Amino acid sequence: MTISLVGGARGRQFAKTGKSENIFEVTSPSGKKFWPTANRCWSRNPDGFEALNRERRIWWGPNGDRAPRLKMFLSEAEDGILPTTLWAEAELFGLNQDGIREIRALGLPDFPTPKPKRLVQKVFEIGSSPGDLILDSFAGSGTTGAVAHKMGRRWIMVELGEHCHTHIIPRLKKVIDGEDKGGITDAVRWRGGGGFRYYHLAPSLLEKDKWGNWVINKTYNPAMLAQAVCKLEGFTYAPSDTIYWRHGHSTERDFIYVTTANLSHGQLQQLSDEVGGERSLLVVCSAFRGRKEGYANLTVKKIPKAVLSRCEWGKDDYSLKVENLPKAPPKPGQQRLEFEPTGHSRESGNPVG
Repeated sequence: MTISLVGGARGRQFAKTGKSENIFEVTSPSGKKFWPTANRCWSRNPDGFEALNRERRIWWGPNGDRAPRLKMFLSEAEDGILPTTLWAEAELFGLNQDGIREIRALGLPDFPTPKPKRLVQKVFEIGSSPGDLILDSFAGSGTTGAVAHKMGRRWIMVELGEHCHTHIIPRLKKVIDGEDKGGITDAVRWRGGGGFRYYHLAPSLLEKDKWGNWVINKTYNPAMLAQAVCKLEGFTYAPSDTIYWRHGHSTERDFIYVTTANLSHGQLQQLSDEVGGERSLLVVCSAFRGRKEGYANLTVKKIPKAVLSRCEWGKDDYSLKVENLPKAPPKPGQQRLEFEPTGHSRESGNPVG
C-alpha cells in the first residue's frame, strides 16, 4: 500500500513543497493508527484509500491490527509462481558434485566448477520459454548450452580458454548424437538432434604501434575491411568475381562498394553509369572530391573516421607527415629564421633541437 516518495516527479514535488496528499494517518479495524514508512507514502489519496477499504480490498492482518496491504484476487494475478529467493533443496537443484559427476560420465577431463544441470534447468524454466535465445558469456564446461539444447532453447556460448576444444565441443556433439544420458535427459525426454556453428574470434582490427598510436592490424587487408563495413551497414558480404564494385548486397538490386580510394566526380559518374537505373549502390570510401549529390542510384558515405583518420595500414613510421619531416642542417655561416610559439621571429645559427 506504499510507494516511493523520493523518486520521479512525485519526489521532486515533495522535496520542493514538503507536502503530499498521500501522507495521512489511517486507522485499522482494531483502532490501531498507521502512517506510511519513512520516504514513502500511501499508494492512494484519502478518497481512493477509503474506496478500497469499503470494497474490502485492504487486508489489515488476521486480527485487524496490522499495517494495511492491498488485497489481490487470484483472477487478477498473472499465471505462474513467484520463485523463492533461497534454493536449499539439493535434491531439486543438485550440487557441485553432481556437475563434476556429469562431466566425468561423458568421458571429459575434470572441470573445477561445473554447474549441475538441474540448477540450470530451473533457471531456464523460470526465465525463458522454448525457442528463446540463451547467452552464456563465460561458457566454461558448456553446461548452459547442453541444458538449453535439450530444453528446446537456442543458445550462444562464448569462451576464450581451451575449454571450447576440451569440453564444450565434445559435450555438445554427445548431446546432439543422443549420447548424453545424464542430467535432465529423462526429465525432458531428450533423444538427440539439432546442431551448432562454431566461430573463431578474428584478430583485433586495431593494435598499438611502437609509438603508442593505434594503427590497423597488419593482418587486415582491404577485403577484410570491405567485409567489416558490410557488417556495419547491414549488407551480406559477397564479392563478385567479375564486377569490381559489387562487394556485397542487401537485396537483389541493392549493392555496396568499399574502397580506400579518394573518389572524384568522374569516378562516381562512371560508377553511376555502370550501376544503371535498375540498381542502387552504397559507396563507402575514404574521401570524395566535389559533390556527392546528383547520382540517383548512388549513396556516398565515408569509411568511419575513427578507423581511417587516426590509423595507417600496418605502419608505425609517421615521419612522412609534413610536421614531422626532418629539417636539414644549415650550411656553414648560414643563418636560420625560426618562429617562437608566440609568433615572434628570432635569428639563430643553431639547428632546431
